This record gives sequence, C-alpha cells and structure tokens, in this order.
Amino acid sequence: MRQGRISLLLLVALWSCAPDDPPAPPPPPPAARPPEPPLPALGEVRFREWSEVDDEKFLELPAPAAPGELRWNFALGNRFGYSFTESLSQRMEREAGGRKALNTGREKNTGVFEFVAGRDQTALAGSKIQTAEASMNDQPISRESMANKPASVSECIVTEDGGVESRRKEGLADSRMYFQSLFALQPGKRDLSPGTITTRIAGYNKVGRYECVRLESEFEILTEKPSERLLLRGRVIGYFAIAERRFIRSSAAVATSSRGNALSNGGLWLTSSLDAVTRFRVRYIE
Repeated sequence: MRQGRISLLLLVALWSCAPDDPPAPPPPPPAARPPEPPLPALGEVRFREWSEVDDEKFLELPAPAAPGELRWNFALGNRFGYSFTESLSQRMEREAGGRKALNTGREKNTGVFEFVAGRDQTALAGSKIQTAEASMNDQPISRESMANKPASVSECIVTEDGGVESRRKEGLADSRMYFQSLFALQPGKRDLSPGTITTRIAGYNKVGRYECVRLESEFEILTEKPSERLLLRGRVIGYFAIAERRFIRSSAAVATSSRGNALSNGGLWLTSSLDAVTRFRVRYIE
C-alpha cells in the first residue's frame, strides 16, 4: 500500500515538473497591400450647346415693364405636378490585374414631380423615378430584370424663392440635383453640394398660354479625393410663368466623367471609369 502511494505521489510530482505546452505559433502577417494605381485622366466634359438642351422655339415677348420678383406661389392648397423624362448614354470601363472590360449602356427613365404647398409658404416636393427602358452593349435588358430595380423616391422642402432642403431619399437617384437645377429660379451664382450653379434671365416667351421668363443656368460639380475623381457640367433652360408663379417646363443636358479605385476581396485594385451624357426634362401637368 505504501509503495503504491509513493508511486502515485511521484507521478504527480513528475507531472507538475513537466514543461508547459509550447505556445501556439503567431498568426502569419497580413499580406502586403498592393500599391494603388494612379487614376486615369478624366474624359472630355464640356457644356452642351444650348440647342442641345432644348431646341423648341417659342414666341418672343418684350420684357415686362415691372417683371417683379421670381417666386413660386406656395399659397396653402396649391399643388403642382410635372412629368419627368430622362435619357442616358454611358461608357463604362473596368480594369483589374491587367485585364479590362468595356461596356456601353443606354437608359430611359420616367417619373413625376409634385409640389404640395403647406401653411408656411413652403412646399413638400416629392419625386418618383423609374427605369422604363435599358440596354447593355446594344442588347435590350428584359423588363423582368428592370422590374426588380426599385424606383428612386425623394422628398424635399422647397421655399418660394427656390431654396431646397433634402428630407428623404430612397434608391440610386439623388433628386436634390434635379430640384436644384431643373427648378433653378434666382438669377446669380449659388453653391451646390459640392459645386456651383449660375442662373440668368435670357428673355421672355409665350409657352402655350403662359407668359414666361426664360431662365438659363450652368452648373458644375467637381470632387477630388485620393481614390475618386468626378467632374460634371450641365446646362438648363427653364420657363417660369410670371403671373402664375410656377415652372411650365425645364430641360437639361449634362456631361459627366468619373474615375475611381476600389480594393477587391481578392486584394486587387479595381479601377472604374465612367463617361456619360444625360438629358432630362420636366413638363407641367395641367
């Protein structure tokens, strides 16, 4: 009995004196991040000719003796609706690991804009824009595929002098740009986010039954970041009814070029280039 007990104690002593398990090997160092490639130069981005913005001719009118201040009529209960159409042509190129892919696309979008005046001489302005037709490399995209693409919905607060405050946005399109450009009302230069827009009075015309002031605007948006570069230039022609104090129609033509780098899950840099020309228009719904 004593011998067995001593052997057990000896075993415990030997176990307690045994060296600890060797430590786990350290994790391998993270793979070195490849150097970011330089961004390609932007493509040509020019203001389109005014005839490309809106080529429809209207009867010219003499300037009114007292044109008055340009302001929306957001008296309580007023509602203004506009149909919206947009056409887009674009060229897209992607490069990663020495391989390139080039695609061209066309798209037609339709939608509505609505202004509902409140009690404080502002209006809740909403928009809904949906893709109607699209093609990739001249091959039509099925309507079933487009049906899965949700509409872009936005809401803004608009003041009578044309100021815009964004409230809600769902989808890809940022309608704030549409509100700030298509409905540019005050002559002079103003800030965008980011960029600037300049508006001037360019005459007076009879559009349908409305006597309107013709407003011409130019806007430019430029962003430069370490991995992103964007330049957008657009021109707008709008017709604002002087007596009724609302837009009757407005058209825009916009050129865009963007370049960007993004690191893929596989550790490769993906360089994307986009060049596009967009035309859009709103018309007052009687």
